[in-house]
Amino acid sequence: MGERFERLGIPLYIYSGVPITDPRIRDYDIPESDKRLWSVTYGHLDMIQQFYNTDKKYGFFCEDDVMIHRELPRLLPSVMAEFDAMNLDILLLGHMTAYKIEGWMHDYSVKRHFEDRPYSYHNYPSDHWGAHLYMISRNYAKWLLEKYGSGYAYQSYVDKSLPAFSPDWTITKHCNRALMYPMLAVEDGNGQYPPGGQRNFHMNSHKLNYIPGLFI
Repeated sequence: MGERFERLGIPLYIYSGVPITDPRIRDYDIPESDKRLWSVTYGHLDMIQQFYNTDKKYGFFCEDDVMIHRELPRLLPSVMAEFDAMNLDILLLGHMTAYKIEGWMHDYSVKRHFEDRPYSYHNYPSDHWGAHLYMISRNYAKWLLEKYGSGYAYQSYVDKSLPAFSPDWTITKHCNRALMYPMLAVEDGNGQYPPGGQRNFHMNSHKLNYIPGLFI
């Protein structure tokens, strides 16, 4: 990831992640798979905390297995201005879909139209998946940290009526949200997933949205 962003001339802070031996995880008697999911989610929250500790207006976060659109540096000023114009809390710049997203789709109505853009902004339903590259505001960062930063992980494990402690449920599903399509980051297709629906979904999303020469 460092090399990809370096080629685009964009500085990248790489977070080492949260091990399952972290005090927030290790002392809970839960399955190993849940501990791994907690580690991923706490990793996102730790990065969000680091952003919130700065004076930056926006926070950009990505996973470690995405390819980045070559035009991202050129498009970023417009994206940031449009984020403000829509008064967004979170914008998904990279996510997963196995079909092209169009404004006529009921769950993906156009959020707001901007002329002469190679992308469009859409609303999205609560079962839309993927936090591959996203952008958040400072106010939303504060809200996320207060809601999920302490205690929620085990609370949601015990109370199954609560959304799971997962980036796709704790970060991307609240407040004034939108996604971009076509997207500016796609999964690189090299992830190791067990055979079955999850693996097929990831691979189909990559095959649909990856364009050789356009993503690095």
